[in-house]
Amino acid sequence: MISLNRAVISLLPFVYAMYLPIQSIFVPGFSSRSYEIAALAIYLYVSLATLLFFRGLRLPIWQAWINLLATCLIPWLVIIQRNASDDHSIGAWLVMGTAIVLAATAVRQQARIALIGLGLLLVTLFYEYGLQGLTAAGLAGALVFVLAGLAVSRGIARATKETEKFRAIELESISKIAELESAAKERQQRLSQMLGTAVPLLSVIKDSKGPLDEELKQSARLVEATLRDNLRGRDLLNPAMSKEVQRLRNLGCEVLILDEGGTSLLSPTERDQLLQKAVDALQVVQGGRVTIRSPKAEEFKLTVVATTPGQAQPVLSIRL
Repeated sequence: MISLNRAVISLLPFVYAMYLPIQSIFVPGFSSRSYEIAALAIYLYVSLATLLFFRGLRLPIWQAWINLLATCLIPWLVIIQRNASDDHSIGAWLVMGTAIVLAATAVRQQARIALIGLGLLLVTLFYEYGLQGLTAAGLAGALVFVLAGLAVSRGIARATKETEKFRAIELESISKIAELESAAKERQQRLSQMLGTAVPLLSVIKDSKGPLDEELKQSARLVEATLRDNLRGRDLLNPAMSKEVQRLRNLGCEVLILDEGGTSLLSPTERDQLLQKAVDALQVVQGGRVTIRSPKAEEFKLTVVATTPGQAQPVLSIRL
């Protein structure tokens, strides 16, 4: 993405803003026109501050109010100077210079204050010069300039909002990818651990000359069930749940774990909290069959059902 420094971009309009009052400086008798000099000093400060000062796009609200005050003072100082000198050619920069300050204020996300300033400028010209003031040279261009600044302000605000929206989506996607990679890595580690247990057991079974004893059969059943859990249980097998499943199988329970994607939208922390509730609930189970399932597209995220042969009512049946 191409990135340009805001100060560099603002340099050209600042040069133009400084060019406007030059004609007044070279008009004879400039040093004696104190009111116009005061207006130029105010204009110089607000132009410099609005175009070049402050980090970020949004102009501080206090500076925006100073700009509004300046757009009130500058016209009246120039008008007082014109009346005192009886020369209406003085301060020809007034209208366009004020428009530059207002347009820059609008672009820097203070559009309402810029609109107020534009209204005050029109009221001032009308009050002092009547309808003739509203047809003053440069006023039409000034209006277009300020309105263009307002349009740019809205465009920048919309673009900024969309950028923030897409940035949030990007961050969420990166977070999801990181979670998936972390979960995949954890499952790979669990599978590697299980293979580390299964391979030696298979070697023992292979080398066995006679029938397997009960202990070896039980170990083989547990290893088989654990391998099946890693394939079908996926995100439901955090360390706490794995430990609880091992406890239940050591008690002789038949445990079935099915991850159908019901917890896929949960964060790892939320999923661990949910599974911990299931583990706490399973403490009452001492035998029978246990089914732990996370159905997709349901209001609940997890179901835990424990039954005992010969009993119609389940020992445990919860939805989380």
